[in-house]
Amino acid sequence: MQVSSGGVVFTTIQKFAPEPKQKYPKLSDRRNIVVIADEAHRSQYGIEGRVVTSRDESDTYMVYGFAKHLRDALPNASFIGFTGTPIESTDINTPKIFGEYIDIYDIQRAVEDEATVRIYYEGRMAKLELTESERPKIDPEFEDVT
Repeated sequence: MQVSSGGVVFTTIQKFAPEPKQKYPKLSDRRNIVVIADEAHRSQYGIEGRVVTSRDESDTYMVYGFAKHLRDALPNASFIGFTGTPIESTDINTPKIFGEYIDIYDIQRAVEDEATVRIYYEGRMAKLELTESERPKIDPEFEDVT
C-alpha cells in the first residue's frame, strides 16, 4: 500500500485484526482503492463494537469486528460485497455495511437459467426425549456454549 497507484492486493479479512485493545493502523488515505469482499455475509461486521469483560472480570474493553478494522486501515476505499446469503438483522446487516444491492441473482433465476437444478426441501422432525428434570437446563447450557 506504499505506492501511489496501480497494483492488486489479495488478502484475507483476518489480516485486519489488531492486537487486543489496539486500533488497526491506517494503511492508506487513497480514494482509488476498491475492496471486494467475497462471502461478504460471514465476517464483515462489528463496526459498532461491543463491550467484553475479561475471563477473570478484572477488565472491560471494546471489541470490534473485521469490518471496522478494514475501514480504519482504508478509510477512503470503496467497498463491494459479494454474497449468496445476505443478512439483514439489527447487529449483522450486509446492506448496512456495503450499501444497497447492485444486483440480485437468486435461486429462482439460477434455476430458470439452468445454472442449477431445482432444490427441494423436506422438513423433518428430530425426536428428542428428555426427562422433566433435564428440560430447565437446556437454555442456560445452550447460552453458555454459544
